[in-house]
Amino acid sequence: MPRAYSRLIKGTSLTWMNTGGDKTLTLTSLANGSVRQGDKSASLVHARYGRPELLEIRAESAVAVAAANGTAIQLFMGESDNSTAATDNPGGLSGADGALTNGSELISQLNYVGALLMSNATGTGAQKTRLTYNGPVCEYVMPVVYNNTGQALSATASLHKLVITPYYRELQ
Repeated sequence: MPRAYSRLIKGTSLTWMNTGGDKTLTLTSLANGSVRQGDKSASLVHARYGRPELLEIRAESAVAVAAANGTAIQLFMGESDNSTAATDNPGGLSGADGALTNGSELISQLNYVGALLMSNATGTGAQKTRLTYNGPVCEYVMPVVYNNTGQALSATASLHKLVITPYYRELQ
């Protein structure tokens, strides 16, 4: 009898950025202590494999003035089962790119993904990290960014990007 196994299949990546991405997330000049939400994603459900097993998130950003070592840009995820932007969202999310009023309080209702830890040695250059997010449980996601670097983020739009790639479980 053949032995069953499974493997992860890479899905289509979605990019959130100021302009030119699949979805919008404007991080230019985001003040320290501020929270910003990105657009709600397209459906992550694959016709053959269903919901993703995990999401790989590549985060890239920069600060306007070199940040202290270990300060962070924190990433959270809101999930929804409804494709309509402002419907069935946690934490007061609108499902559209914009500032999140009372964001430092509302992020407790979202799922914590991880952080892009700042390096003072990198200065104002782009800093990057890769994170994984297990799940999601819902069909749609909204990335939320909390700037906790002690500095405003860079005014250069091309230095800010989130790329989310779903991975699906294939059973054989």
